Amino acid sequence: MRESLSGLRVLDLTSYLSGPFATLTLAGLGAEVIKIERREGGDPSRTFPPFCGATGTALREPTCADDESIAILKRNRGKKSLTLNLEVPQGKSLFLRLVEKSDVVIENLAPGVLEKWGLGYASLSEANPRIVLCSISGYGRFGPKTALPAFDPIVQASSLTMATNGYADRPPTRTGISFGDTVPSLYAVIGILAALRERDRTGHGSVVDVAMHDSLVAMLMVEPMEAQVQWGFPLRTGSRIPRLAPCNVYRCRDGFVALNAAPPRVWKRLAELMGKPELRDPALVPLAARLEKQDWIDQEVAKWVEPQAVDELIARTGKQGVPCARVAESLDELIDDTSLKARGMLHPLEHPLTGVIPGLFAPGVPILTPGEDHPPLARAPRLGEHTHEILSCELGLTAGEIRELEAHQII
Repeated sequence: MRESLSGLRVLDLTSYLSGPFATLTLAGLGAEVIKIERREGGDPSRTFPPFCGATGTALREPTCADDESIAILKRNRGKKSLTLNLEVPQGKSLFLRLVEKSDVVIENLAPGVLEKWGLGYASLSEANPRIVLCSISGYGRFGPKTALPAFDPIVQASSLTMATNGYADRPPTRTGISFGDTVPSLYAVIGILAALRERDRTGHGSVVDVAMHDSLVAMLMVEPMEAQVQWGFPLRTGSRIPRLAPCNVYRCRDGFVALNAAPPRVWKRLAELMGKPELRDPALVPLAARLEKQDWIDQEVAKWVEPQAVDELIARTGKQGVPCARVAESLDELIDDTSLKARGMLHPLEHPLTGVIPGLFAPGVPILTPGEDHPPLARAPRLGEHTHEILSCELGLTAGEIRELEAHQII
């Protein structure tokens, strides 16, 4: 699986998170990803704290020229870095020469910017009819909101995601993870793979249009939201799912657990474990009957859980096939997770100059094949690290031609 996309070349014009997370996933599946950045500064995320380097970590601003954004070191793993000015004819010409030798172009610029540079899909497909263009934007390439700028919190707000997160008596809350960026990233990967499959049949590339707003709405509307509103459920319900019982977060004597015993067969197992005759009543086996007594059932489960230790409870419920897990409340807990270690999901983070950074980890790509080695992605490159290599090896430019491009600030 790690080499499934070997031989596929992706030209990455993305920045921030929504695009880079998509190309990180493609790189993790074996694609060659060439990240193309502005000569001055590159991806704006390179300026995002915290930073690390030879002098350690800094929370607000770099302390020396070799410091790199930790976010960039995580998001750019497995990629090459090429600096190129796409707003001038010579830069555009070099880019189109790379398009001729590539399979995918992915961008998350504001809609219309590629066209303004003369690099819209018509120009790309003229250079390479098999090219796939994937565009990620806040509200898509067409529609009444296409010109509106957006970041993760903006689309979390407009998609109703914030309104469903938190508790009914508190304001809408952004999710702690940037789902407004990462969910569309995964849809972009799916769309790219589908477009490549279609290209195999037709011989022609196509455009993949992914809107961050659409992506979150797609996740939201998988749930029966309309009916829940009609039934009087609030949009924000905390850790409880009102149409399931019991399904909540409960306090143990040394931490919290999430427990879901809503399916009838699972409820019967939990009722046996809890041991109370009134809970083993066959009349409570249907979910509908438990929903009528949801508060009482929640209280009974909470009372049963409270005196127990988390690990003991998980062992007891696990033996009986009742889904239950500790609520991880620290990064140390996650890093020490035995499952993640066994599956090779966390790797030490590397700085391009100073090597492994103690205490920092980057996730692997969570698509595994049993029996296959899953080595970590190569460390993130410095800005423009592969510029000379790509221009000389792929486009055949001489050292003198490359020096001239540097002198004219094309690269």
